[in-house]
Amino acid sequence: MINEGKNNSILVSGESGAGKTETTKMLMRYLAHLGGRSGVEGRTVEQQVLESNPVLEAFGNAKTVRNNNSSRFGKFVEIQFDKTGRISGAAIRTYLLERSRVCQINTPERNYHCFYFLCAAPPEDTQRYKLADARSFHYLNQSSCIEVEGINDAEEYLATRRAMDIVGINEEEQEAIFRVVAAVLHIGNINFAKGKEVDSSVIQDDNSRFHLNTASELLECVIAIIWRRH
Repeated sequence: MINEGKNNSILVSGESGAGKTETTKMLMRYLAHLGGRSGVEGRTVEQQVLESNPVLEAFGNAKTVRNNNSSRFGKFVEIQFDKTGRISGAAIRTYLLERSRVCQINTPERNYHCFYFLCAAPPEDTQRYKLADARSFHYLNQSSCIEVEGINDAEEYLATRRAMDIVGINEEEQEAIFRVVAAVLHIGNINFAKGKEVDSSVIQDDNSRFHLNTASELLECVIAIIWRRH
């Protein structure tokens, strides 16, 4: 690249479980090592490039039949180098996230890691988001697989927070992100029953009403237009 002055591309492909995610991380570590600035303290571009991996994995990876940490999206990673071969910038674009997994999963698979991480967060966080054990949420308990060998959800939550700090996601932005994650879990626990009017529905019970109220608080939206008593 330096000798010829041309851009280079590396395509990582293969079937599910072939090791694409781990191969990509190895490549990024290698390039970050070659293009790193020795002796530089603080948040560097190469650190941000590497720490983007745990952030993307938390929100875009899940346990599948073949892989405990399977990427459910595609990504294009662009690493920019200066004339001396040092990393000067980076950009990551994501594609084709498997959105259906949020609402429907089957044993022995899991939903996206972030949901389990948040349910295993410190008490002050779970209380703030009004979360309980992962088994109490419909979007997670459709599968009998809640815990994965080799993955400590509580530790991974803290590691994800640290990685988000390094890549430049501030505390306010992190709070907004996890409020949405928690709201999705609460929305999954809202059940409806047939209403008295034609083609109408009502909130099924007090438990569903609790989750509706909580989701509206987390998303900061008004629920008066969503349901009414009959």
